[in-house]
This record gives sequence, structure tokens and C-alpha cells, in this order.
Amino acid sequence: MNAYLKNRKVQIIAAALIIAMITVVSGTFAIRSHAESVNAESDTVYYRYTAMYRVCSGDTLTSIAEQYMDDVHYDSVSDYVKELRQMNGMYNDDKLKSGELIAVTYYSTEYK
Repeated sequence: MNAYLKNRKVQIIAAALIIAMITVVSGTFAIRSHAESVNAESDTVYYRYTAMYRVCSGDTLTSIAEQYMDDVHYDSVSDYVKELRQMNGMYNDDKLKSGELIAVTYYSTEYK
């Protein structure tokens, strides 16, 4: 009987170790899978483009910024407006004239 109990104890310990190893391995795959999906999101490649925008009646730098900016590359509309001013040499005058062309930037994941 004593040999039977020792053998049974060894079997139980072996089963527990196998279950523990399976748990660790499956947990590792789950963590790796999650890390890969997070990396896929953060590894998104954005291309920066510049385009010419024809100003329409009633346009302001703010309204144009709201059309072209995104939350990934700019913290606020005012940050994008600052960039528009700098790109277009508008240091003292923000007045836009209908029909004039101004440079705008935008980002896209599509390579053009």
C-alpha cells in the first residue's frame, strides 16, 4: 500500500506540474498576442503631405485647421493654426482672401 501511495503522489505532482506548465505557456502566448496587437496599432506609419487649399468665402485658419488636423499629430486646433501661420508666412495678419491659395499639411496612412 505504501508503494501505491508514493506512486499516486508522484502522479499527482506530475499532473500539477503539467497543468502549471500549460498555464504558463498559454499565458505567454496570450501576452505575446496582446503585445503584437498593441505594437501593430502603435507601429502605424503615417505619411505627411502638403497640399494647396483655395480659400473660400468665410474660411478662417481655425475652420481650415478643423478640416485638416488630426488628434494623432496635433494636441489642439490652435497647434495646427500655429503651423498654418508659420507655413504660410502669416506672422502679423491672419486675414484670408477668398480665392487665395494657402499650404496645408495632412497625414495619411496611405502612401501616395
